[in-house]
Amino acid sequence: MDAHSVSHDTPERPDALHEQPFSHLQWYLHHAENTVYLAAESDDVLSERNLHEIAGWFMTLAPQLNYRANGRGDRHLPVPVKPEAICHHEEVGDLHQALAWAIENHKEIYTDSDRPNFRAYGFRLRRARKDSARSLYVCCSSHALMEGSESARIMRMRNTVHHAERSPARLGLLKTAMITLAGLILAPLHLIASWFDRRDVSHGNWAIIDISRKSIKQLAKRHGVRQRSVLFSLPLYGLHFEKSLPHQTTKKAQLISYSTLPDSKTTLEDAALNLRMQVGRIPSAESFEAHLKAIDQVLGKEDTTEIYSQAFYNSILGVHRVLHRLFPFLYRGRFFTYVPYDFVLSLLPPHLTGGWFRKLFRRSIFCGSYTPGANSCVFVPYLGGFSLNFHADPKIHANMDAFTQFLKQQGIDCRRVL
Repeated sequence: MDAHSVSHDTPERPDALHEQPFSHLQWYLHHAENTVYLAAESDDVLSERNLHEIAGWFMTLAPQLNYRANGRGDRHLPVPVKPEAICHHEEVGDLHQALAWAIENHKEIYTDSDRPNFRAYGFRLRRARKDSARSLYVCCSSHALMEGSESARIMRMRNTVHHAERSPARLGLLKTAMITLAGLILAPLHLIASWFDRRDVSHGNWAIIDISRKSIKQLAKRHGVRQRSVLFSLPLYGLHFEKSLPHQTTKKAQLISYSTLPDSKTTLEDAALNLRMQVGRIPSAESFEAHLKAIDQVLGKEDTTEIYSQAFYNSILGVHRVLHRLFPFLYRGRFFTYVPYDFVLSLLPPHLTGGWFRKLFRRSIFCGSYTPGANSCVFVPYLGGFSLNFHADPKIHANMDAFTQFLKQQGIDCRRVL
């Protein structure tokens, strides 16, 4: 395999990012050590040279991966290195254990001042079984530098520009004043609430479940709802309300946060990242069908003023950023691990491989996000399937085997990966 034989457009140079300030959301994600990963199985034997070539493609197609946060964690700082400087290649006996090790090794990304906030790992099996993956590629990055819409473009070998184009938008004096005032009031209250958070955020567990895309489509058609409603309802109901669970976690309504990807951006929204976050409250339900209908209604009433919501969130984070600069001692506690939501859900764009990656990665693709204190599930559509990528506290994680059985009861073909 020779990556250099593949023709591609020359990406934009990363010079534009030099010393460029983080957006408010980037600032928060960096200090929270919110880390994202992308993993892809391969039928081929992945050599160390292959790994360097893959990492080189990532750093070429996504120039922001050549950067790290500066000492204060509030702007881009170029760290020129060759791809091999951020790579780790190893022969292993179990690819799934290697995957867990790679994504749990995220702290190194933030403590090493000599390399970018990006790492690439390549693992190959000593002995591969017939009809199973022989190698695994994993990349990990600070979420401040990478998001799902960008990794989807990279897998198709398309260039990605981290700072999105935004059309001009204005709120008017009254709305601007109200949003600013709300930020000034709510940010300190948010900070105080985090001081009283007593959850143990040091023990989170990874889980990955691969499911059939056809099964999801059939289940959505059977109940007359959208596929996204099915995807969101499965883990929310199956890990919390299903009666056969060995560890019942809650019977109360769930406050969820979920990401959406808009068709266009405005100057009221985050300057660097494409995602928008929505909030919804999902009532408890006695049956999966009732829960599915409830969540379909919530998603069907998405806030039509979501642009104003993003301006509101930016205002709150902007106040936190100023307070953190003036009074850093106030933020030494649990603020960056305090998440007021029961569950965070992210549905990524389809991760379809192209070019050289199409020949190399012909199996499942996994993507996830690590945020201390947050129970989360990232859904990754790829050719033929979805991967459900969880980071959850021990009580929820203890239900994963029962959740897999619940999926099969709903007629969903699945396999537990991790």
